[in-house]
Amino acid sequence: MARPDRRDPTQIRALHCVLGQLNRVDGSAQFSAGDTSVLCGVYGPVDVKLYDEKLDRAHIEVKFRPDIGVPTTKDKWVEDAVRSTFEREILGQLHPRTLVQINVQVCQGDGSVDAAAINATTLALIDAGIPLRAMVAAATCVVRSDHSIIVDPTQEEADSALSTHTFAFSNLQTNSPAYVDSRGEFSIDEYNACYDMCMAAVDRTLAFMRTAVEGKILKETQTAL
Repeated sequence: MARPDRRDPTQIRALHCVLGQLNRVDGSAQFSAGDTSVLCGVYGPVDVKLYDEKLDRAHIEVKFRPDIGVPTTKDKWVEDAVRSTFEREILGQLHPRTLVQINVQVCQGDGSVDAAAINATTLALIDAGIPLRAMVAAATCVVRSDHSIIVDPTQEEADSALSTHTFAFSNLQTNSPAYVDSRGEFSIDEYNACYDMCMAAVDRTLAFMRTAVEGKILKETQTAL
């Protein structure tokens, strides 16, 4: 079954990102994959309200906003995906009794929004100087009605899929994913194939993100000279 945009099954959409474009935040990043674009702003570490204070680590707060309307149950899943991923990856013990606030805004949603949100958050946290255990990136695969598997689906492709799978991996080269979300009907073989395809896509995404961060550091260094 051919894809509407003529991509190969293992081909991700063109990636683009901009770091540090927001004012009045400690770090920001806009991450785009094709027509899906997510903007993330990070505040912190800052003072935390007493009832959220943790004596041994920072409190991580995530707010997710869709591109249109009010947040739905599906949007809450994405918010939980970002929170659960970065509660483990942020070295919160270095900043106890503080708050790290992550604000994620969908600018345009055309599939794989949860993966784009995780990728934008990683870049924004790096831009803010928040210490991380590792750099994390995510990718999404779907199993289509003919049981073929494709990576980085558009919304049209995701809506007609039998199942959707999002995996996040770190750059520590471990086979244990930082985040997994699988929904729908699928076999073990299809799950394993999605795992492998997402891991390969994450490798390409991490390389892109690394280049983007290095480019911003080089630009700032040249400006300071």
